[in-house]
Amino acid sequence: MRGRGPGALASRAKRSPQIRNLPFRSGLRASHAIFLLGVAFLAAVAVALLLDLDDLRRNEAARAAERGAEAARAAEAHAARALDAAAAALERARDHSAWPAAARRGDDAALRDAAQRILRATPEARLVLLDAQDRARQVHPPGPPAAARDLARLPGLDEHRRGAPGPLLATATAGAAEPLVLATARLEDERGRHAGMAAILLPARALLPRDIPSSIGIDIHLADGTRLASSHAAAAPQDDAGRRRVALMIRAAADEDTLDAAGDGDRERILRIRPVAGWPAAILASTQTASLRGAWMARALRHGLLLLGFAAFTGALVAFLSRQVDRHRETERRLREAVDNVTQAFAIFDAEDLIVLCTRGYAELFAGDDDPAALAGMTHAEVVARSIARGELPEDGMDAEAWARTCAERHATPPAEPWVRRLASGRYVLLSERRLPDGGTVAVGADITEIKRREQLLEAARRDAELASHSKSRFLASMSHELRTPLNAILGFSEIIRDQSFGRSAVERYTDYAADIHRSGTHLLQLISDLLDTSKIEAGSYTLIEETVDPVAVVEDAAAMLRDRARNAGIRLRLHADKDVPLVRADARALRQVVINLLANALKFTAKGGRAKVQCGLDEQGWLAIAVGDTGAGIPKDMLPRLFQPFSQAHSHLVRSKEGAGLGLAISRGLIELHGGTIGIESIEGEGTVVTLRLPPERLVARAPAAS
Repeated sequence: MRGRGPGALASRAKRSPQIRNLPFRSGLRASHAIFLLGVAFLAAVAVALLLDLDDLRRNEAARAAERGAEAARAAEAHAARALDAAAAALERARDHSAWPAAARRGDDAALRDAAQRILRATPEARLVLLDAQDRARQVHPPGPPAAARDLARLPGLDEHRRGAPGPLLATATAGAAEPLVLATARLEDERGRHAGMAAILLPARALLPRDIPSSIGIDIHLADGTRLASSHAAAAPQDDAGRRRVALMIRAAADEDTLDAAGDGDRERILRIRPVAGWPAAILASTQTASLRGAWMARALRHGLLLLGFAAFTGALVAFLSRQVDRHRETERRLREAVDNVTQAFAIFDAEDLIVLCTRGYAELFAGDDDPAALAGMTHAEVVARSIARGELPEDGMDAEAWARTCAERHATPPAEPWVRRLASGRYVLLSERRLPDGGTVAVGADITEIKRREQLLEAARRDAELASHSKSRFLASMSHELRTPLNAILGFSEIIRDQSFGRSAVERYTDYAADIHRSGTHLLQLISDLLDTSKIEAGSYTLIEETVDPVAVVEDAAAMLRDRARNAGIRLRLHADKDVPLVRADARALRQVVINLLANALKFTAKGGRAKVQCGLDEQGWLAIAVGDTGAGIPKDMLPRLFQPFSQAHSHLVRSKEGAGLGLAISRGLIELHGGTIGIESIEGEGTVVTLRLPPERLVARAPAAS
């Protein structure tokens, strides 16, 4: 068990939350914390959007580079095919057998025919021949020969004179309207001496594929950086610095298929370089990054709008949460005020079983302290120990340790029903505890000392009433015996005098007096019997002698006993029984007495010329029902609830004119309830009354089938 000293309590009180120290803040005000959370959320969203934009830029650049590489491969394959075709044509031009004798003699027609055969694979090319004196002659297709001075300036011409066979690549205008690519080869005579040069002039566009995407630019450069062809419609003139830069990039890409490079400023691009296989040339495929900015800017615009939406949402959320915090504070303030003003015992324990808050009533009842703050931080075991130390009495005489364990078990596993604790002060508390979802416990106690005092008074009164009832029962039993003995003598002698058993009397008035004495004695004997039955029923000592009874026979016997009374009173009495009414397990005497009581009441309060009826059968629920109805004066509605009370009569103005002590209905209800049945009454004042007794189906016994 945790320490219980004052120091331990003080330390727990400092670290335990109390009702006065529950503001919704943690260092910062809650609204500031919510604002900072909102800003942090927006910052996280902004970072995520920026990272997405950066990924988009990288992905677009990677896709552009891949498209450039594909275009470079396609352009390299196309340029290689065109240059290989030109090289094959030059090789055929160097072959002497390609030129017939007429062509070698300078026959123009023969030259054109031979050149046409040589250029059959390169229809876009032009073949130009230079003799040993550098005189040029275009042999195919027909047209003006290239200017000798233009061809004489080519670097390859000197190399051919020095013996380089070729083919060599160069650029030339040769007076043409578009850039040309020149491939040359050395011509030799039969002795192997320099005889001139054969040149194939290709349009620059012939080296470029036709299906170049508009977003990609293709350039073909020699190894020294000189541009042979370009897909750009308005390519800028190439200076020496540009040629050197391109030459460096081509040399860097000599060992690889491709190489990435980038410019700066508005000319920033993604560059892919691919050497042309077998030729001192390379393909440069470039993609301007400006073409990628459209998708990036569209995504950036969407992200900006999204960020604005998040900002608006976060602002609204922060405002909503701030309002909720304010409402929480207001609710908390009201809760503090409500708890401070609660007079009943109320306490909340946290998951560690420490008191979070309690009311003054809880502190006073269980700890004898009027300051609830003094209990803050206490465990439930410490509160019980303090209560036991103050003299709280354990239940059933158990010792203090067992009582403390019992309280701890009920606190750890609260019973479904509240339980009562008797405190040291002698007061009684009805305590109810419930577990909270967070593992804590809420305890609610109500001071029921006054209720307990009343219960004790009621219990004492009940015992006194039972004692009085038993005394009354013993008195009535004794008095009934004492009264029956002389009444029997009175009834016997009055009956002898009334019937003149020993001879007729000279004075007839004596016989009339004897008849009155016999009638009054009979009434008194019936009253004594009713009182005795009432006392037995109330004391629970009336014993039923059950047997199988025919209810129809019981009704008929009762009607036969009262038929003369009905005839004398001028009342028509009728009986009605359903077919096959089952037998019933009942006390025949008690059942007959009930029917006689009900029928006697019906005859008593029905005027001459009226009707009385007894019905016997099963109701809709399968119960045996015996209903006694009359056309008498009826009973007021306000008197119906009191009719089954002893000595209660419906018609006070008829009490003096009608015999009876008001015990018939009370006895009837008691006897029927002993059988597990019910009895009810329906009446309309001025029209009549119907009293119905009902016996349950479990008491019914089927009749045996009749003999044939």
